[in-house]
Amino acid sequence: MTDTRISTISNAIPQLKSKWWTVILVLSLMVNLLIAGAIAGRFAMGREFGGPKGSSFVQLIPRKFIDELSFARRRELMDALRDNRDEFKQMRAAANAAALELAAVLESPTYDNAAVQAIIERFATSRESLAAKGSAIVTDIISKLTAEERKNLAAAIRDRSDHEIKH
Repeated sequence: MTDTRISTISNAIPQLKSKWWTVILVLSLMVNLLIAGAIAGRFAMGREFGGPKGSSFVQLIPRKFIDELSFARRRELMDALRDNRDEFKQMRAAANAAALELAAVLESPTYDNAAVQAIIERFATSRESLAAKGSAIVTDIISKLTAEERKNLAAAIRDRSDHEIKH
């Protein structure tokens, strides 16, 4: 009786003619599980699809706040970032050049504190710095917010600060 059950079960499972088909099916299953896990992880994090929202130098506006805006509103507020994308690339290149200049000054046999301070000052406070441009854009974005959005932004900033303090 057991033999007939086993033979019935083995007949129900399709037999593959080649071990390569088994390998291909197992690999396909693994890829599908990887994709399903990535999608599940994305939804578990509570973020919508659509790519990055803003830039890392606009640190005063938490990503959570931007994610919670409607797509149309988010696009409207983030247009300033998109409009200045080329300028930001140039500023990043200038920041990298300043870092290399600083490295060259630090490697020189005689330490020149004034040169080091000048490079750092130019990097941090010049009108063409990433921080200055990012500040101007943040000011522009905040000026376009409604009263309710400003309250939500304040709550998102507090939530992020509380989260960073705990971790």
